Amino acid sequence: MNRDALLALFALLPVALGPLPAQARSITAFICSGDGISRSIEIPIDDQAPFPPPCSAKGCHAGSCRKRFDLSQ
Repeated sequence: MNRDALLALFALLPVALGPLPAQARSITAFICSGDGISRSIEIPIDDQAPFPPPCSAKGCHAGSCRKRFDLSQ
């Protein structure tokens, strides 16, 4: 094979092998316990969790509806 054909085969290699396997959807954390043994826990990652609604632009209290401090006290 000549050099160009070999380069073309290497360029097409990812297409021939297909997509890579999906990555794990969790975080593995190693925690050291008090007895010297490290334990691993898996924390699942949920990308589909809904976002909380944004804060409203209107404030909860206006300056006129607040109780005023009485200076005569």
